[in-house]
Amino acid sequence: MNQVKKYILPIWLLFWKIIFKKNWYWPNIRAIISKRIILSLNPPICYQYTIVSGKGKLYLGDKCEFGVIIGGRHRNGSIELQPRYENARIVMGEKISMNNNVFICAANYIEIGRNTLIGEAVTIMDHEAHGIAPDLRRQIGKIGEVKIGTNVWIGNSVIILKDTTIGDNSIVAAGAVVSGQFPSDVIIGGVPAKVIRHL
Repeated sequence: MNQVKKYILPIWLLFWKIIFKKNWYWPNIRAIISKRIILSLNPPICYQYTIVSGKGKLYLGDKCEFGVIIGGRHRNGSIELQPRYENARIVMGEKISMNNNVFICAANYIEIGRNTLIGEAVTIMDHEAHGIAPDLRRQIGKIGEVKIGTNVWIGNSVIILKDTTIGDNSIVAAGAVVSGQFPSDVIIGGVPAKVIRHL
């Protein structure tokens, strides 16, 4: 991940994106200007409306693709990448491909390795949005981190919670709720998720 370099969008490319509406949607362009997003050499291709929000930083590798035109609920949704707080970071490697309506929200640190596939309607969060105790429900809960290895396949409607590590090459079955430490080269599934078998 440390090979990710700061990308400054050339003026001619910016106008190309605006005039011909290629790849980048307006929120992405605003994110670059506001320096919330740091890219390597090639901006991602966005096939669904993609929003970068929050006060933190998004680090993004080369040749990523966001959204699928023929995928589920393409026209009625969006992808949101939200490093919510000032010190929050989302670090994504190269050649990550995600389906539609993905929500990734970091209060601290989320890392997704290169070549990872992310299905439709996936949610990844490194924190509890609300405290567990009744008198703490109006404030943020515990904060952790999420680390997803390289070449991982995450199925549709998966929820990945704080303090989760998923090893390289593993598969997360559709609909799983994932929390905890999982090794490389396994299939994970269920609510709560557990190792189903080794690859």
